[in-house]
Amino acid sequence: MKSTSGRTVLCLLTASLLAVLDAGAGEVAANANTAINNPAVSARRMSDLVKELASPKYAGRLPGTAGDRQSLNVIVNEFKAIGLSPAGTQDYVQPFTTTIVEPDGESHGNPENPLLGERMATSNVIGIIPGNDPELSDEIIIISAHRDHLGQTPDGVHYPGANDDLSGLASVMELARLFMQHKGGNKRTLMFIAYGAEEQHEMGSMHHVAHPLPDFPNENIVLMISIDMIGQGYDKWSSFTPAQLSRYANTWFDEVYNGINDDSDEYSHEYPPQKEATFSYDAGPFGKIGINNRVFGKAEGIEHYHKTTDTWENVRFAPAAIVTKTIFDFLWKVDQDPRAHIKP
Repeated sequence: MKSTSGRTVLCLLTASLLAVLDAGAGEVAANANTAINNPAVSARRMSDLVKELASPKYAGRLPGTAGDRQSLNVIVNEFKAIGLSPAGTQDYVQPFTTTIVEPDGESHGNPENPLLGERMATSNVIGIIPGNDPELSDEIIIISAHRDHLGQTPDGVHYPGANDDLSGLASVMELARLFMQHKGGNKRTLMFIAYGAEEQHEMGSMHHVAHPLPDFPNENIVLMISIDMIGQGYDKWSSFTPAQLSRYANTWFDEVYNGINDDSDEYSHEYPPQKEATFSYDAGPFGKIGINNRVFGKAEGIEHYHKTTDTWENVRFAPAAIVTKTIFDFLWKVDQDPRAHIKP
C-alpha cells in the first residue's frame, strides 16, 4: 500500500531521528536534513500563535464578534505568509451565518449570554497547495481545525479556547509550512481550513459540505482530517521512540481506505457516517456523506475542557509538536499513494 515512487522520500521522513532540539523551542525535525534545508515543527511558533489568539484581546472568538473578526485577520495573514493560495469564495474566506447556541448556560456556565439565539456572520478560512500529479491533482486532502470558541461571560471573563482548538489550529499552520517545503512534490491538492462556528454545532463544516467550493467538489475529497484538542493528553508522545511514532503513521495510513470505522488508538478515530443533524467534530458532516476522515484529539477526561481555564499556560506544546510531525508523516503517505481514490 506504499507509494513506489515516493519510497525514498518516505524513508527519509519516517526513519529520521525525531528529536526535540531545545526544550524552549521544542522543534521537531521534519526530516534528516531539517537543520540545513527545512524548518522544523516548532513548538515555540505553535505557542506564540496560541498565546496571541487565546488572549483577552479576542474575547473568546465567539462567531460574529469583534474578537472573531480580529482572529480572522490573524489567520488570513498566516496563510498568506506561509504561501497558501486562496481558495475561499472571497479570497481566503468562505462567509456564512450561524445562530449562537453556545454557551447556553447549562453546559458552559454562562446563563446570561447576551448573544444567545442571535444570527451572526462569520466564515471559514481556506488555502491550498495545488497538486502536481496529472492523474491525482484533482483529489483533495482537507487538513483542518476550528478557529472559534465560546466568547465570554456577562462579567467579561473570556473562554480562551487554547487547547480547544487553538492547539489544532497551530498544528494546521505547522503542517502547511512543512508541506510548502515539499511544494511541487505533493501529488494531490492539499486544502488547509480554519473552520468557523464549530462550537455552534459544526456550522462551518456543515456549510462547507452544503456549499462546496466551485473548483473543489465534495466528490473529489478523498480524506478529511480534523485536528481538535491535541494540547493535553498527549504527554506520552514525548517518550515515544521513532519506531513507535512511525507505527502510528503507518497504522493511520492503512486505515484510510479500508472501509471500516477505525478507532484503533486512544489519540484519534474515524467519524462514522451517522445520519445526524449535528455532530461532535468538523469531520462529522464529511463522514455523513461517506468521505474518509480522521479526527486527532482528546476530549474525554481532559482538564479545562470548555472552561475559562483553557488557557495558553495549560497547553503542552512539546508533545503537540511531535503529534503534528507524526500527522505529517501519515499525510505524506496518503498524498504519495499512487492509487486513484476519487469514486467513479
